[in-house]
This record gives sequence, structure tokens and C-alpha cells, in this order.
Amino acid sequence: VYLIPVWVMCLTTLVGCKRAVDWATSNFDQSESSELPISTVKPYIKSVVVHSQLSTRGIFDAIWLSDAVRTASTDVLIARSGKSLEQHHALLRRQLEENKHYIMFYVLTEYDVPLGDGAQWQIFLKIGDQTYQPRELKVAELPCEYKAFFGKRFGKTKTAYLAKFDAQDSNEKPL
Repeated sequence: VYLIPVWVMCLTTLVGCKRAVDWATSNFDQSESSELPISTVKPYIKSVVVHSQLSTRGIFDAIWLSDAVRTASTDVLIARSGKSLEQHHALLRRQLEENKHYIMFYVLTEYDVPLGDGAQWQIFLKIGDQTYQPRELKVAELPCEYKAFFGKRFGKTKTAYLAKFDAQDSNEKPL
């Protein structure tokens, strides 16, 4: 019995692979690769790990829904859904208008580290020496665009919260 070396078998079977790949790409629609605007969004994402002696007490990731972030998310959403330019402008206009009234964040925590009233962890906004309580803090379904922006920070064990703060103080002065 004559045994053919394994490397000869591999070489002879892999020779035709390029043709099969070329055939597949020419006969099946290929998706267009679209780059996420990560460099635009990255400055607006912050992460904090809180330790108590040798144990981790909490891992928190937040993204500020600034004008730049909302523009990037709208661009990704429109590109993914195939909506028209007019729909893009209308959605972006609504998003930016909301920023005139509210300062908003998506905050990720581990599922067993809740935020808000009655929880061990509270959230507030500190600007200078002033602190502001959220107008609204609720568990939210994180849109796909923001899951992509968070990247590896987002996972199945994370809970997303939407924190909404007023954009003006009690004297109607912008924060």
C-alpha cells in the first residue's frame, strides 16, 4: 500500500479553491463594506471601573449623545435602512433639536449592577462644581448603531440605561 503524504493531498485539493471563491462572488450579491464612524464617536465614550480593595464593584460605560454622535448614528441608520436624503435630513433635524432641550447619555452596566432610585448606584451630571439629577433614567433597548459604537464594551451581560438631563438650569441658562 502506497501512502500519499498529507501535504500533497492538501496541495492538490486547495489548488481549485480560488476558482470556487471567484465563482461565488460573481454569482451571489456581495454586501458593500461600510465603515463605522468610530473615530468621530470615540471621544464621546468613557469607561470607568470601580474597585473596592481587590474586587470589582462596577464597570460603567457611557456615550454622550452629542450632536456629532447623533449625526454619526443617523448616518449609519440611514445607510443601513436605505432611506432617502430627505428622510435623513428630517431624522437628523429631530435628533439635533432634542439636543437643544436635553443632555442625554446611554450608560452600560453589568446586569447585576442596577442604577437609579432604590439602587446602590446613582447617576448624576457634574459640570464644574454643580451637580444635576437626571430628569429621566430608564432601562432602554440600545439601538444597533450604538451597540456597534460601544463595540466590545457591549455584551449580553450588560444593561443599557438612557439618562436624560435638562440642557438648561432652573434660570434657563444653558449648561
